[in-house]
Amino acid sequence: MAFVTGDVVAVDGEELPFKVVFKQGDTILIEWLVESQEEGEMQIVETLRSIIDEDDDEEEEEDDDEEEDAEEGDDDDSDED
Repeated sequence: MAFVTGDVVAVDGEELPFKVVFKQGDTILIEWLVESQEEGEMQIVETLRSIIDEDDDEEEEEDDDEEEDAEEGDDDDSDED
């Protein structure tokens, strides 16, 4: 599978002079216009951070669920005594 890349590229004839482009190989996954190269670069970083944060949140929820399941299992054992 090809790497996903995020770039800021100059565009002509659009409302704004640059756009952020996320690609996988030659396939454009998503793109949007931005006012400057710096803004586009900042948005790429923010997008990646939000993805990482969402992934971390999902892992924490999974860990919490596993802990709750383990605690419920402990309660079941004490009821049998």
